[in-house]
Amino acid sequence: MSAFADDTAKDEWKFTLKNAYINRNFENENLKDTGSWSQAASLFYNSRMVDTPLTITDKPLKIGVDASVQYAVRLSSDKHVADTVLPFDRETQSQAPDYLKHGATLKLGYDKTLLSVGELWLDLPVTAVDASRQLLTSYWGTNLKSQLTDQLYAEIGRVEKVSPRNAEDFQKFSFTSNGKTEYSDGLNYIDLRYQVMPSLKAEYYFGNMQDLYNKHYLGLDHSFNTENFTLGSKFKYFNAKEDGNNFNIDAQNIGLLETLKVNNHTFGLGYQQIIGESAYPLPDGFLPETYFINWNATGFFKKDEKSYHFIYGYNFKDYIPGFNAAVKYVYGDSFKTADGKENNESESNIILNYAFQQPFLKGLALQYIRIDYNVEHGNDFGEDRLFVNYTKRF
Repeated sequence: MSAFADDTAKDEWKFTLKNAYINRNFENENLKDTGSWSQAASLFYNSRMVDTPLTITDKPLKIGVDASVQYAVRLSSDKHVADTVLPFDRETQSQAPDYLKHGATLKLGYDKTLLSVGELWLDLPVTAVDASRQLLTSYWGTNLKSQLTDQLYAEIGRVEKVSPRNAEDFQKFSFTSNGKTEYSDGLNYIDLRYQVMPSLKAEYYFGNMQDLYNKHYLGLDHSFNTENFTLGSKFKYFNAKEDGNNFNIDAQNIGLLETLKVNNHTFGLGYQQIIGESAYPLPDGFLPETYFINWNATGFFKKDEKSYHFIYGYNFKDYIPGFNAAVKYVYGDSFKTADGKENNESESNIILNYAFQQPFLKGLALQYIRIDYNVEHGNDFGEDRLFVNYTKRF
């Protein structure tokens, strides 16, 4: 992690434009279709680390500042329904015409250690950056990262608030179950990553969401490479229990995923099972658990649920450079409805990505996602997501 204190690095600005059309159609005529069409413009600044006059054992303490501004405007008419994309006023039952998010971070670096205070962009269990809708999720708090040895990386932090993808301001974490909502003063966590050998990585994470729940995560990631193919194996174990007496939370999630890459083809086969006395808990605010073996629109984390994941992808680089496609299918069963009926669900996805290769269109990319969800006892839906993205770094 020498880049933490690299004063030869340059300041980086990233400007993005994102046009997002998202529409979910329910087969149940009594449910309103959800979605919106919006345009965003965002600017992200990442400063280089600059030496200060302070030194420790002949090494300088370094300082830097990051900042972000994200803005989106609704282009579609108000559907008067919460779509998980735009802020929604439940009193007036209206979608916001636009919304603005902004934040800043103070960075202090020493050798291979970095302290960040302010807005945090986290890729961890519980706290992921969600880019699946319009504006990005971010967090507010303090964390300390350090490359302790060549093999061991450690991160500790306290996250006090979150700014969800469909909200402007930073707010307290909360959790809702059976109509009851409780709030937390913050998330304390530690994350350890160890390179066991070149082909094997291990990760352990513990997070205490005060007054809500504790979460443990253990992950193993192995890669086997030959001239003709690459075989990737992932094992993931999650354990969640209540912290305090507000909820009855007791859930484990065990996941396995095997991924085979042969030339331009990618094949994936996975299994996930929820064990315990409750569903696996997720914080309010549509915060995804991207560490699951295959996070989907519907999650597949209900109490006792077993799910089976099938993935196929193809890179068309030999025919249409910049274009790739993937299909996913997930089937889940062994769970029950609230009134005790045996239930099952399935979700299929088609994902198309194209990044323009022409020099004058560099940075422009398209993505289309089709989602079809079916459940024996519940509400089926079909969803379309179309994104036009542009990124310019300078």
